[in-house]
Amino acid sequence: MNQLDILVNNRDAILLAEAIGWLHDYRKCSDEQLKVQAANLSGQNGLSWDQLSNHFPTLNSININLIGDSCQFIRLIHKKSDTSCNYLPNYLSRCHNTAHFDKQEPHGGEQNYPGVTISSPFGFEQDIPNDLTNQLWSLPWIKLASYSQSERQNFIKKVSELFIQVGADTRRPINEISLWDWGTLVGALYKAAIAGALLSGNTAQAQNLRWRLLTIQVNGLDFITKVSRLPDLLSRKELLKNSFNNVRNLLEIEYSLGNEVYRDESRSIFVVYDLPDLLNSTNQRNEKIRDLILQEFKQGTLKNDPSLKLGGELKPIIELDHNSWWGQDPDYQSKQQAGQLPQDEIPPIGQILKKSIVSPLLPEEIKQFWPQNGIDQYKAADVCTVCGMRPQGNSQKLVSRKVCDICERRRLDRSQLWATQQAEDTIWIDEVADTNARLALIIGQFNLEDWLSGQLVESLILNPPSSGVTTSVKNPSFSRIRRIWETTRRFWIEIRKDFNQLLSDSRRRLIFYLDKMPTNLGLFHVYELDLGNVKLSVAWYPPQPDRTGGYLISTDNLSYTARQLQAKREIFADPATGAIFVEDYIQSQFVNGNRSIVLRDSDANQRNQNLLVDRRIIKTEHQDIAYSTAIPILTEPSNFMALVPAEKSLDVVKAIKTKYEIEMGKVRNRLPLHLGVVYFNRRTPLRSALDAGRQMLSYKSDSQKTWKVHSISKGQLPSEKQELANGTQQFTETITLELTQDNYKITWHVPNKMGDGTTPDNWYPYVFLKTSDDSEVDGRIRKIKSQRPGTTEPCWLVHAGDLQQDDKIYFTSSTFDFEYLDSTARRFEIHYDKKTGRRPRPTRPFYLEDLDRLQTLWDMLKKLQTSQRHQVIHTIEATREKWHGDKLEPSWTDDTFKQFVKDTLANAAWPKDQPWVSFSESERQQLIDAGVRGELADIADLYMEILKER
Repeated sequence: MNQLDILVNNRDAILLAEAIGWLHDYRKCSDEQLKVQAANLSGQNGLSWDQLSNHFPTLNSININLIGDSCQFIRLIHKKSDTSCNYLPNYLSRCHNTAHFDKQEPHGGEQNYPGVTISSPFGFEQDIPNDLTNQLWSLPWIKLASYSQSERQNFIKKVSELFIQVGADTRRPINEISLWDWGTLVGALYKAAIAGALLSGNTAQAQNLRWRLLTIQVNGLDFITKVSRLPDLLSRKELLKNSFNNVRNLLEIEYSLGNEVYRDESRSIFVVYDLPDLLNSTNQRNEKIRDLILQEFKQGTLKNDPSLKLGGELKPIIELDHNSWWGQDPDYQSKQQAGQLPQDEIPPIGQILKKSIVSPLLPEEIKQFWPQNGIDQYKAADVCTVCGMRPQGNSQKLVSRKVCDICERRRLDRSQLWATQQAEDTIWIDEVADTNARLALIIGQFNLEDWLSGQLVESLILNPPSSGVTTSVKNPSFSRIRRIWETTRRFWIEIRKDFNQLLSDSRRRLIFYLDKMPTNLGLFHVYELDLGNVKLSVAWYPPQPDRTGGYLISTDNLSYTARQLQAKREIFADPATGAIFVEDYIQSQFVNGNRSIVLRDSDANQRNQNLLVDRRIIKTEHQDIAYSTAIPILTEPSNFMALVPAEKSLDVVKAIKTKYEIEMGKVRNRLPLHLGVVYFNRRTPLRSALDAGRQMLSYKSDSQKTWKVHSISKGQLPSEKQELANGTQQFTETITLELTQDNYKITWHVPNKMGDGTTPDNWYPYVFLKTSDDSEVDGRIRKIKSQRPGTTEPCWLVHAGDLQQDDKIYFTSSTFDFEYLDSTARRFEIHYDKKTGRRPRPTRPFYLEDLDRLQTLWDMLKKLQTSQRHQVIHTIEATREKWHGDKLEPSWTDDTFKQFVKDTLANAAWPKDQPWVSFSESERQQLIDAGVRGELADIADLYMEILKER
């Protein structure tokens, strides 16, 4: 029998063992367990191990039968051996210990019941739900009696939804690992270990178990974003997701080799057993697992249509980690303190993510699409402008659109899905554009490299100096590292869910019925309806069950169309009245006015032809379903991309910033966030905007820079930052740090309480302090000797509350950047100097904290008349160029130029009710400093030229 067939024959037993791994700590998901660990209760009893069998008697008859072992399910899930069991309970215990490598014992940290919280890995706490025990018994335990691959996905969904809300331990600070984080790791390790035993025929001693990481990777970001149209992007995104899902099904279910433990737009990483020749394992058809992975990846399709498969457009790189790891060392603490920590105790996910990815084509797959003319000769044909590898199609439609048949049908698939499901999301650029016909591509990026390598995990304190025991830090365990990237991914997913509230404006679509059914229109294709000097984008729908005949439906922002039709601002500013205005216009001109309809193809080559000669619009109505004005593109652990209306872009950026300050506020110095906005007109090629977005994602935060503590205070949040306290009590006491570097100043509001609002946070808000010798930390209570990531420099970790004025700290700053693509060539100006992190215009990127300052400056600047603003900024910038050329930096230290800026602002035509002297000295100085640095020009660019504010 071939190796892989052994796994197939034992599949159901392996999957049931995997489920045991997920569930083996199930008793922690109970009110009884919360009470056992509560500080204010004593003598409580947890769930007894026989209560499960009493609730579900059918579980008593289940046995796990695998090579050389047969164990009763009910005993195995409680890790209880008997004479009939051989290696399975020992394997489970070992996997438990490996996944729980982070299970260090904190000194104290017990919470009170009720009111128990679960923490994020960055110290943000949320309440654990009530009535846990009843929810535990409501899980589909009964399904385990006949458990197989068909029940697996639903079982994962039910268990994960509950277990992710519960901490595997309630004591601070180890309450950051959820029961699902631990359980899913145990399940993955257990499954891989059993698969390894089956493949090798060797049931190794439990203490000798080792694992490896198997990585399947492609340059997914390039593949998804190198497109010209949104339907192309969405279809590629779906194809790539399905390709990775196919591989996951192959490895997790069909052959049950291991489980996926990391996924982003470019990588899928699996835990497998330590078999160096694993990728050469074969099935009964003598196919190697490496080749099977490649085949499954290529089969990624849209709607299971084989003709729309991914094919040879991407060849995944398949790598089995060179070194195995085992994640368990009883002497970890002593070795760590002695600097002798072996590398093979931690899975190298961080190292994998640092590798650059090349995604070659598969020539043999591509060759089949080209018509042959003799041996190794191919007929000349133009290349598809979408995929860039297949020949353009032969039909008139495909030739005019310069695409191949496959790319065109992928577009149709996205359009048909949008049309037939009447989705709340949109796939049309014109519908996202604002009333100025502009869009914003929001990009976000967390720098996770040093977190996923485990180096920054060791900046989190386990037992603080004030605890009275030896100070120690957290272990960079597998489950803890996994929890980190799951948290950042969830951050972006929640932002995407918030779009409905952030961007809601109740837009509607208009529907137009024709007197005769056209025969020359492509299903769901977008055309331009000629309204005179205004063009309205519409799509053709075929007949629908709820409507007789086909119809045209708008795919434009109707507020913009109303504005083009000369509607007043109070009309087009509201989506509802704007849509009514357009509908009334079409009703009067076409339905009642008997005006001829002119419909042209949106493709440039066919715009001169009227496709609807002798057709009339006989009826109009509006679509009842509102649609979202945002299009999410990426929501991955590190990277985020979404299209939103330009006029709402700063609202989105500020919401992301606020959420970041609340949930990551304790580790902002070590977890930087880079936000960027690419503004563009709706007729700008999407490929150019996406290319600019990728350029912004190339920014790397500098973790080696030091900032000086200008001031430090403790107390309440200032009134203008009270939004940070919404939904959390961690800001009950706040440490406010003012930090300076060169001519810049930022303010960091550090939450100094845990989620209950009373427990001091002695575990998370630590900073790397730059010192010349150890005497500089004398007298500071909360400190620990450490080493900064990426260096061999010894350094002290000091609690933010123990900092002193003039201290120098390492602070990895978060940034904000923006650019307006008034031409497609403007995207080439987005690149960052490796030393300074600045762009050719050195004011950008701004520090993320500058967002509030920029808004304050704009609020002051807009007191001036529009012409005065232009005049003041033009005068400052023209003088700067005359005195210093095209370089900004020399002017920053020119005292004469500073005086000139001050005089120019003071002598501007400020209104009588808001003269220059009415601003406070601090406000005036902010305007002067911004003028000297050239930031007033940036503000005018952002608010006046891009957002069109007045």
